[in-house]
Amino acid sequence: MCYGYISRIELDIVLPEYTIRVGQPHVTEDDAKAMYEAAIGNFLGPGPYVDKFEKEFSAYLGVKDSVAVNSGTSAMLLALAALDIKSGDEIITTPFTFAATSNVILLNNAKPVFVDIEPDTYNIDPEKIVKAITKNTKAIMPIDYGGQSAEIIEISEIAQKYGLHVIEDAAPALGATHKGRKVGGISTVAGFSFGPDKHMNTGEGGMITTNDPELAEKCRILRKNGAAKRYYHTYVGWNAKMPDPNAAMGSSQLRRIEKTIETKNLVAKYYTERLQTIPGIKTPLVRDYNRHTFMLYPILAKTKELREKIRLSLEQEGVETRINFPPVHLQPIYRSILGTKEGMCPVAEDLAERILGLPTFLKITNEQQDFIINIIKEATK
Repeated sequence: MCYGYISRIELDIVLPEYTIRVGQPHVTEDDAKAMYEAAIGNFLGPGPYVDKFEKEFSAYLGVKDSVAVNSGTSAMLLALAALDIKSGDEIITTPFTFAATSNVILLNNAKPVFVDIEPDTYNIDPEKIVKAITKNTKAIMPIDYGGQSAEIIEISEIAQKYGLHVIEDAAPALGATHKGRKVGGISTVAGFSFGPDKHMNTGEGGMITTNDPELAEKCRILRKNGAAKRYYHTYVGWNAKMPDPNAAMGSSQLRRIEKTIETKNLVAKYYTERLQTIPGIKTPLVRDYNRHTFMLYPILAKTKELREKIRLSLEQEGVETRINFPPVHLQPIYRSILGTKEGMCPVAEDLAERILGLPTFLKITNEQQDFIINIIKEATK
């Protein structure tokens, strides 16, 4: 390398004993060079590279505004705050996701109301949303599970009918489309994540997207401790700014996002064609009007016992997997704060017992996939 930074092979890094990890970031020489050039510039905090990245991101999605932040969690946290979500407000959301989706609701002193999911896409079920709406409901927060859009147009129509906002957790779904429209430009506001396991990673980072300029401007103020200008605070905010080097990597990776999604779909297709004939497991369903990005590739076993047999068989052969996800409403802190319990979301609870995320990353080889598939075949006999 010629840019003055340390290569990963020069670092003494101890990783868990997996020969095939469930996911891994993909960073190229161009990405590293972009970060290096930003790092030796005049800004380490937000500067011209952040401005450039926001404009490029807006152009890619076809939205009016993008606001770069330091994580996907911050994207959702600021979006809620910008919409004046407050104590006593209820936000309808899904339990079948990473806890950050609902954590940010509690951090805004509002109450998450968990609505069960569809049994085939694992996204929030629109038919169950209306029954959960009360006089205190202020917004609906779906997530695009695994990289496939929720029924975001239908959800937006429900929201419009009841005077609600749609705050879309699009963390896994950059580049996904729903009925010909890109995810991130349909809802009131959306949040993306650029963490290490995402299709586009900036180390850590996130983006807020919206077609409401006033909302975007409020998010910009909130990300710098609520300051409209230096030492002039109009809101109580956070330090949620994205540094220029991270934005530089984002711009570099955004240039190849379409190729990334194409590759991930080929990885998913290879799995599906070879796994769908194995008895006792179900491969992901993709609705014909959606473009899936396959940040996750989950299989669904017929029983919990079979899932565990497959999981342990893979682990014994050095293959990492994930259970995506244990239901949020059954996490200890949610039981404590909200009094949530088993039986509230039976579909999500059942699927959580049987689901298993397989390794899916850009550089996974067909040989590695065959190795995984053969272990699954043996485990299901």
